[in-house]
Formats: sequence, C-alpha cells, structure tokens
Amino acid sequence: MRNKGIFRMTGIRREIFLYYLIVIIIMSSISILSYYNARNATDRMSGIFADYMELNDLYSSINSLEAEVEKYLSTRSSDALLSYYTLYNELESKSHEMTAGYSYDVESLMMKDIGNMIQNLLIKTDDAINAKRARNSSQYIKSFTEANQIAGYIQSYINELLYNNLDKGAVQYSNIAKNVSYISYLEIFLISGSIALSLFLAVYLTGRITGPLIELSHSAERVSEGDFNVEPLIDITVNDEVKVLADAFGRMLASIKEYIKEIKEQAELKTRLKEAELKALQSQINPHFLFNTLNAASQLAMMEGADKSSEFIGKVASLFRYNLRQMDQPVTLKDEIDNVRNYMDILKTRFGDKVDFEIYADEDILDCKIPVTIIQPVVENAFIHGIEDIEGKGFIKIEARYYKPYIYVKVTDNGKGMDRDTVSKILSPDKNGESSSIGLHNVIKRLMLFYDIENVRDVIEIYSEEGKGTTVSLKLPVKGD
Repeated sequence: MRNKGIFRMTGIRREIFLYYLIVIIIMSSISILSYYNARNATDRMSGIFADYMELNDLYSSINSLEAEVEKYLSTRSSDALLSYYTLYNELESKSHEMTAGYSYDVESLMMKDIGNMIQNLLIKTDDAINAKRARNSSQYIKSFTEANQIAGYIQSYINELLYNNLDKGAVQYSNIAKNVSYISYLEIFLISGSIALSLFLAVYLTGRITGPLIELSHSAERVSEGDFNVEPLIDITVNDEVKVLADAFGRMLASIKEYIKEIKEQAELKTRLKEAELKALQSQINPHFLFNTLNAASQLAMMEGADKSSEFIGKVASLFRYNLRQMDQPVTLKDEIDNVRNYMDILKTRFGDKVDFEIYADEDILDCKIPVTIIQPVVENAFIHGIEDIEGKGFIKIEARYYKPYIYVKVTDNGKGMDRDTVSKILSPDKNGESSSIGLHNVIKRLMLFYDIENVRDVIEIYSEEGKGTTVSLKLPVKGD
C-alpha cells in the first residue's frame, strides 16, 4: 500500500511532476535540435571532403603509376614491377566503378570519361611494360609517351573536378554556416525561454506552496505562545495537501478552544465542589453554641473559686475554638501539636492514669503549613476505639518527622487493634463518614481535598494487629507556600 502511494499523482506531487516534465521536454527538444543540426552539417561536410579525398587519391595513384612504369623502363626493377601491378589492379577496379553508373550530370560524365581514360592509360602502360620485356625500345617509348599524354588528360579532368568540388563545397559550407547560425539563434531563444519559464514556474509553484505554509507556521507559533484567537486560512483555493493541512489545523484549533473551555468549566466546577464539600465538612465541627456555653461555664467556675474546673472548661473551650477555624485555611504543625497537647490534658483530667501520652516533632518542620484539625481526630480515634475498653494502662505516642518530600505524622497506640476488614473499610473511598462531628474518615477526605490527591493510600497508611495496637501514619506533602 505504501509503494502504491509513491506513484499517486495528486496535489503538490502532480504539480511538481508537471513542472519538471515541461522543463525536461523543452530541454530535450533543444538538445535533439542541436544534435540534428550538428549531425546534418557534419554529414554534408563529410560528403564534400570524401569526394575531394577520393579525387586526390586518384590523382596520386595516377602519378605513382607513371613513376613506377618509368622506373621499370629505366632500371627493370622487380620491385617497381610489383608496385606497378598493385597500382594497376587498384586503378582497374576504380575505373570499372566509375564507368558503371547511369547518372548523366556534368560531374558524373566527367567521372565516366576519367574511368575510360584510366582504362586506356592502363592499356598503354601495359604495352610499354611488355615492349620493355621484349627489348623493343621504340615501341615502349611510344607507348610510354602516349600513356603520359593520357595521364595528363586524366589529371586535368581531376583538377577541374577538384576545383568544381571546392566551389561547390564553399557554397555548401556557406549555406551550412547560415543554417548553423539560424539554429544557434533559435537555440539561444529556446534556452532563454525555457530558463524564463522554469524561473516563473519555480517562483509560482514555490510561492503557491510555501505561502500558505508560512501563514500556517505563523499561526501555529501564535497558538504555541497561548494565543488561540487565530483566524483559519480561508484564501486557499486549490484543493491539495496544503489545503488539507490548513483545514486540519483549523479543526484542531477549534477542538483546542473547545477543550480549553471544557477544562475551565470543569476547573470552576471542581473548585465550587471543593468549597461546598469543605463547608459541609466544617458544618460538622462548628458548634458555636457549645463554645459560648463552655466559655460562660469557665467564667462561672472561676467566679466561684473552682480553679481546676475553670482550667478544665477553658481547655475544652480552646479545643472547640481551634476546631471552629475555617477548614480551607492551613495552620502550622506547631499549632496542631499544641491543640493535641490541649486535648491530651483534657483526657488526662477526665481519665487520670488510664492513659499516657508522648509527643515528638522535628524542630525544623514546626512552621510547615498543614490542614487544620488532622492530628487530634486521629488521637481521639486511638483513645476511643483502641484504649478506652482495654484493661491496664493505655499509651499513645505522636511523632512528626520529615522524610522528603513528606512530613510523616504517626499516631501509635497499644490498644486492642483492628482486623484487616476494619482497616479496609476505613481506607475505602466510598465509605460514609461517621456520625461523630470529628472522625478519622473526615480527616482522610479533607487531606485528599487539601492536597488534591485521589488515592487514599497516598495520604494515610494504617498498620494494625488485633491485641497489639495500631499505628496511623499521615503523609503530608511539603508545599512551597
């Protein structure tokens, strides 16, 4: 399927292919015209030179024949005789070729005359050779003289043909030069036109392709910088890949705008839900009337001289005053620990030696901000559900230590402990809160809301064993503010 796509001529690929095809056709036509013109001129000049060389070779052969005959007649050299017969055979063959044609123009007739004269020349030279062999001096001198006369006639004919060929060649060369000049001008015109057309097509094609792409890149850059008020490209009239890309970008931009709108709506809804849930949770621990009543009782006990009762009621009032704080406003870890100490004093006053407490916190984390009222409900839960019903003395230990990136607040008791099902129910996200105003599940929900954490086990861990006690560990991420 992928290979088939390579040969699909659509859109930009078709335009680029047509552009190169036009340029190739123009340049190929110019090349073929130049080749044809050069080949034609070469063939015509080659014909002229071939005729000239043939006549010149014939002229040389006649002279050589006469020289070999004269040499043999004067020296009776066997080498001269051998060379003579070689030239004799060549000239005899050429003479037959020259007389075999049926053309009747002036040059052809002159060539036939030369052929006939060569045959007569060969007869006379052969007579002179034979007379020399027969030692007939008068006869070979006569035959040689006649052969020289015939050779002179042949040479004069050849010279006339050479002059005619030179004149004709000059005329043809002039015509060829004119044709070459015309063809050269035509080639220059075609090359200039093809260059101009190529430049025009290149500028037009690149402009039509890159123009919308440049606008599209500018729009994409604005979108990457957060500016989504970008108008879609609507001036693309050609249906090709660029238009498809622009349409896809427009749809993507519209989808991004719609998605951002949905995110904003969801964020606003989530904020409102958090506020509503925090207010609902706060309403569970907001007994103003009881706080005012305790304050009045503390003042009354002080007026009556009951200092211990006044101190006890004052601590209870401080506990309620602390719990009346806004739940969405954080407090320091020190405030939480002080509130737990106050709660422990109340328990010690009520139950005496039934329970002992121990608190430790790293000094460098006391000023860290954490949600309000998250440790005291855990301590209360440890006392009510873990220690209150056991025989013997109870013990609750609170530790606050920093292990990056969390503050771990551990509440450990030696109470009766819990089974796994009970622990799972406490950590279950869909568990309903207790009817008590302050409960462990209330703490878990507020921690998840405060730190925007969805997994329960990312804010609390519970380790418990029946008969051996329970450890509740709160995981508080350290926030920059």
